[in-house]
Amino acid sequence: MGNAVKVTFSAVTHAGTAYTSNNDRIYANGRFIHPSAADYAQISLEMVDTRFFFALSGYMEDDESGVSLISDLKRFHQKASASSKGINVKLDELVQVVEQASNLIHSISLGDSDFGERKPSFSGILIEDGQIAAVSLGNYRIYKLEGDTFKLFVNDYKRAERLLKMGIIDDEQAEILTKQQKAAMEEARTTVKKSDIYPLRPGTTYLICSTGLAESVDEDTIYDILASGADPDVAAGDLVTEALGKEPEEAVSAMVIRVEDAGEQFEDEDEMVRPMQYRTPPVRVQPRYGTPAAARRRQVPVDAGKIAAILVLVVLATAVILGGYRIWKLVSPQAKEPDPGDVPAIVDNGGGTDPSETDDTDMPDGLEPDEDQEPADETPDDTGSGGTGQTGTPGNTGDEYVVGPDGTTYVVKPGDMLMKIAKNFYGDESKYVLIMEANNIQDPDKIFVGQELKIPPIP
Repeated sequence: MGNAVKVTFSAVTHAGTAYTSNNDRIYANGRFIHPSAADYAQISLEMVDTRFFFALSGYMEDDESGVSLISDLKRFHQKASASSKGINVKLDELVQVVEQASNLIHSISLGDSDFGERKPSFSGILIEDGQIAAVSLGNYRIYKLEGDTFKLFVNDYKRAERLLKMGIIDDEQAEILTKQQKAAMEEARTTVKKSDIYPLRPGTTYLICSTGLAESVDEDTIYDILASGADPDVAAGDLVTEALGKEPEEAVSAMVIRVEDAGEQFEDEDEMVRPMQYRTPPVRVQPRYGTPAAARRRQVPVDAGKIAAILVLVVLATAVILGGYRIWKLVSPQAKEPDPGDVPAIVDNGGGTDPSETDDTDMPDGLEPDEDQEPADETPDDTGSGGTGQTGTPGNTGDEYVVGPDGTTYVVKPGDMLMKIAKNFYGDESKYVLIMEANNIQDPDKIFVGQELKIPPIP
């Protein structure tokens, strides 16, 4: 996807005092205002896209011959939007479209004295993938306000005056430069001019204005209104209101374009467009959100797509963590569940404890017991037979723990350990080694309930 740009746009137009119809035509990125039936009209838009085309034209329509620059601009815009060509190529194509319409209008005007007094004019801005350029014909102007820099975007005939004020050039140099620029301006009245291509920067404001506005409002006032920070619809309304106070004969039109964001990558380039708004004269234009202060306080809409993407990432991360934990439990020896048939016997208070009631200190296979931990609650031998180890502990009857000359066998019970068994048979815990050797046991903790052990006699 291309670099998406967020633009706020507003256009206000008025027919002027000398004519009953408005000959200015406004083209706003595919939307067209034909305000001939209205003295005063306004359109306000907000949109996000990678490509934009805004234009203002005057006296470039002729109903009798069918010449219509707006129709040509629509076809140009549709073709440019579908083309992958660079902005420099599209800029040249726009120049050709305007030149062709201008030449046709000029040919028609040769036999019409009234029409001949009306000079065809055009100004248009083309935005493509983070770059901007402009085309101009006649007396319509395009201004650019970037930070504190305010100048004409095309045919900057007042450049010499600004350089002189800044002390960069002297009077003689200013006079020479002024003559050159005036000659260029005269040529521009009949020749289509194009600007250089510049990078688009957020916060920059562009103004396309008609002859009626440009000749009625001085540049200092235009600068003050654009630099006030007001919304484009308020700024456009203020400019037209200022011009109407001078009662201009020509139509008064102001198109204010403010770049809100430039060069950001967007996954979705859904265009956010507000519907056209037509307003009746001659009241001062009010912003869409009430007062300018209210407009500046309005909240940015929540991006539901970004929130949904974050939630999906959280869910996926949680699933990965849980899945990893389960795999760890399956492959890690420490995390394996103990085999019911291979659980180390746990000491009880006298033998015979139910396995379901074992102490919480049970350890799965493969874990070494704490060396300092003694078996829980072993009952001391009250018989006094700890020397020979041939008799059992209290609570055991008969000859259960008697070892004969040939040895005997013993079935492991719940709570048994080799040291306990050795003490029961031999009266000495340390002789559990004899039982390990006789049964080929490598780990003294690896005995299980029901296991049959050989109990050898003492050597």
